[in-house]
Amino acid sequence: MSYKRRSDYKPPRDRSELRMAVLSVLAIVIATGSLVWFLRPNRESTTPLPLPSIPTVVTTVPTTTTPTTTPTTTTPPTPASTTP
Repeated sequence: MSYKRRSDYKPPRDRSELRMAVLSVLAIVIATGSLVWFLRPNRESTTPLPLPSIPTVVTTVPTTTTPTTTPTTTTPPTPASTTP
């Protein structure tokens, strides 16, 4: 009976490869955070943007004036058509 290994021996990863991967991820995170910070909107002002004002609509109701004198003669309305 022959002895069979489960898998071949793999030496541990090189430390410089691991260090390079960690530094790359760290550089990407720092660059992204810096870009978000420096390119944010309204960075010159510390006060929030004012809300747009709602325009006010002024409506005027026409006033009717009542006549001070009454008409002397009134004519009754004539019918439009007379059909039997």
